[in-house]
Amino acid sequence: MSKCTKRQKLVGASSRNASSLGSFEYFECRRYVWWDNRQESRTKSDRNFLERRMALLYLARRNSDELLTQAAVLGKTFAELSSCCRGPYAIVPDRPWDSGFYELSEAELLNYGTNCASAIHKLKPASGTVYSFVGHPVETTDLDELLALLDAPWSASTEPEEERRKAQEVREGANKNRAGPWRRLADGQFAE
Repeated sequence: MSKCTKRQKLVGASSRNASSLGSFEYFECRRYVWWDNRQESRTKSDRNFLERRMALLYLARRNSDELLTQAAVLGKTFAELSSCCRGPYAIVPDRPWDSGFYELSEAELLNYGTNCASAIHKLKPASGTVYSFVGHPVETTDLDELLALLDAPWSASTEPEEERRKAQEVREGANKNRAGPWRRLADGQFAE
């Protein structure tokens, strides 16, 4: 089978150019949730996006909604809460989420979303949620590397034997720790 035919069999009818995809980045949105005046809190994974802009739109929408929720609890308007934010923490545009936000640049979306979160923190509510995001680079196996792996001669894996040997060394070290001058360090290593 020719190399070109093998490539077609590997990627199928995919419209994406998988041969050039050696790595990519996905963006994880997280929720920081707190209650009891921040005596208890959790950070949870919320959604993952393949595009940074998608994550930023989500971040801006969710933090805007949460600021509106906090405003309602306090009996204030969005404008009243956002007016106290000045300088680098100013909420621009100074309004709740609407369809006009689709036109904003990524930098504007990022500033809006993070500044809404800052305004929420500044209020020090007893409970609430703020959203953030982080990018995760992912290395992938490209077509040439996969073809090399598939065409290589078979060889038995030595990984199980290597892991057995490491586990045995740890057990022996632990026994020495109990019986003699060996002591176990915080990182799992042994020292005399």
